[in-house]
Amino acid sequence: MAKEWMEDKATWLFDLAHGNLDGDGIVKGFLKHYALQGQGLGDVQRDMHFHTCYGDHYLDSAMRGLREALEAAAGGTG
Repeated sequence: MAKEWMEDKATWLFDLAHGNLDGDGIVKGFLKHYALQGQGLGDVQRDMHFHTCYGDHYLDSAMRGLREALEAAAGGTG
């Protein structure tokens, strides 16, 4: 079971890095794989940097997309 969960997380990270998710998929994946585990944005960034080989371009765009999706789901920033 843990292996399936980790593979699902790896798939979500891949899809996040490569722009394959809509805002809803980004938010749901973040909640499932990070927020419900007591983790946050820094943990996503750490995992992408140290546990993938996607590179800085993908990391930057993924984190930007994640922040934008979370802000949109929260109703904006202000």
